Amino acid sequence: MYFETRYKSHHNSSGLIGKYYPQKRVTEEEFLNRLKEEPKDVPRAIYVHTPYCDKICSFCNLNREQLSGSLDSYADYIVSEFDKYGDYRYFKEKSVDVIYFGGGTPTVYKNNQLEKILQSVNRNIKFSAEYEFTLETTLHNLNDEKIELMNKYGVNRLSVGIQSFSDEGRKFYNRTYSKNETIERLIQLKEKFNGEVCIDIIYNYPTQKIEDAIEDAKIIKKLDLGSSSFYSLMVHEGSTLSHDIKDEKVKVQEDLKKERKLHDAFIKELTKDSDYYVLELTKIAKKGRDKYKYIKTRNFGGDTFPIGVGAGGNVDNISIFRMKKEMSMFVEKSDYQQRLDKFSGLFQFPQIDKNIVKDILTSDEMIVFEELLFELKENNFILEDKEHYKLTEDGLFWGNNISREILTTVVEKTLGLIKK
Repeated sequence: MYFETRYKSHHNSSGLIGKYYPQKRVTEEEFLNRLKEEPKDVPRAIYVHTPYCDKICSFCNLNREQLSGSLDSYADYIVSEFDKYGDYRYFKEKSVDVIYFGGGTPTVYKNNQLEKILQSVNRNIKFSAEYEFTLETTLHNLNDEKIELMNKYGVNRLSVGIQSFSDEGRKFYNRTYSKNETIERLIQLKEKFNGEVCIDIIYNYPTQKIEDAIEDAKIIKKLDLGSSSFYSLMVHEGSTLSHDIKDEKVKVQEDLKKERKLHDAFIKELTKDSDYYVLELTKIAKKGRDKYKYIKTRNFGGDTFPIGVGAGGNVDNISIFRMKKEMSMFVEKSDYQQRLDKFSGLFQFPQIDKNIVKDILTSDEMIVFEELLFELKENNFILEDKEHYKLTEDGLFWGNNISREILTTVVEKTLGLIKK
């Protein structure tokens, strides 16, 4: 097996099953009736989307826009959503394991707006004993009062968009602050914030050297951060970077050999002392620290309740997409779709429990999977022992390709779309 193009995101494999089945739309009333039922005993997350930033990263085309004017009405909308859904059995009778505020930049709110939102969360949601409550943020959007508010209302994890510590990399990504000031602000943040501080790194900008990737990893260890994601730069259509490339202001060339060297150098440096380990394809965490329960809930068959324009998630077998404040789409998934979605999610992690795979797949699907598994092992992507499938170094680098290949092969062969 051989891959020519590398998929850099789990989005390249998630949601693929839907193309084999027509969507079955359901009404909002049917969805709300589901919230009136006794909650099922599954891990539960809430995802809250804030589609605003006051400064746009060069590479970004996500569901966000440049902030202009006040966010009072949007903050009030988020508060009203928590108050609305908090009255249902779904939230009254069972605690929530994970709350994740993404964006955009969820800390772009003014202090009073942020407090109103956090109060509404605490007013309507019961936290489980070992809950995880994350806000994505940038350094320049934080102040002492916001940090105090987050401590007060139970936020216990921050995901800080650093992207690069290199001054050259930070300029390329349109980041605020120099390398030294960024490090100093992270030190101050760790002193003031009661929870876990995690960061995002994006590698493979045009002028990045191997030494830059190694330096990023060394700084993470020195700062004793809870975890770091590490994504390869993706050029998204509509981003500032994509326009600069078209206008020939920036040259970005696909170089898999360089990308692989940067990827491996970062992982090797960060994990060489055994304090940090690869938690999932794009996340390295410190042992005993960051658990990243949000991604585990999403990938292991839990619910993710979406709030906010641009948010998506699911409750049981109903997928929800929030398109506008007063417009959402509800789609019912079959048992088959739910089962194979969970199967695909397993391969976002470097080690997969064989018993879980056997519990998910039918006998016919297991035969197809084992045929493909033989090929994956022959090509040194996966190792196998009595209890686990384990991704090799090659497997980690090509992980999203492998996840996609496994899912499409199992689905298509068992549906008879590919001749055996």
